Amino acid sequence: MKVLLTGSTGYIGRRLKQKLLNDENIELSLLVRNKKSVSSLNKNIKIIEGDTFNKDSLREALKNIEIAYYLIHSLSNENYKDLDKISAQNFLEIANECGVKRIIYLGGLGVKNENTSEHLLSRIETGEILSSNKNIQTIWLRAGVIIGSGSASFEIIRNLVEKLPIMTTPKWVDTKAQPISVNDVLSYLHNSLYLDAERSLIVDVGSEQLSYKNMMLKTAKVLGLKRYLITFPFMSINLSSYW
Repeated sequence: MKVLLTGSTGYIGRRLKQKLLNDENIELSLLVRNKKSVSSLNKNIKIIEGDTFNKDSLREALKNIEIAYYLIHSLSNENYKDLDKISAQNFLEIANECGVKRIIYLGGLGVKNENTSEHLLSRIETGEILSSNKNIQTIWLRAGVIIGSGSASFEIIRNLVEKLPIMTTPKWVDTKAQPISVNDVLSYLHNSLYLDAERSLIVDVGSEQLSYKNMMLKTAKVLGLKRYLITFPFMSINLSSYW
């Protein structure tokens, strides 16, 4: 099976690359901006230097590919929403041109409404674009807070809990989420290669529903720490960022 992995230098991509390398049924290719960024070169990996804004490098990367992973975002740029749209549109266009059969995409867990963050909204719009071509099947996995060392969301929670015995928190800490282990996310992504499905799918993944407050208290318990959270309904996100 010829598989392309994008975003292989990111948090999930680095770990997924190792999992895919252990699968003897896969002939793996990587699309990276800089070949030097790939930490461990393997003779069984084909590496293409380029990005999703360069259609020529996309054509080279997607040529003869059966299944492609889309693990890309442009969050480091101020105009990331526009860049994410262009990136997804380019990827879908060239994937269709090259006869790719399936795209596997990992996005955020949530729906569009007045409370949806700009970041999550961009992740949702990316999934909608990748799912818009009937010629290509899209497996769109949606995950919330990923629990694992190096995960930005988890590291924020862990750092707050480790450093602050008492926290004054805004009301949004009562918002519920569905955390999931990074190992489970990787299993879902890997198994999506072999998923027997006739059409595009949206698959929401996660464990029990927990508020962010409960996540912090559970983290404290695991770390053997006693922590107190005092919630104020009037606190803004900007004020709470001074934690």
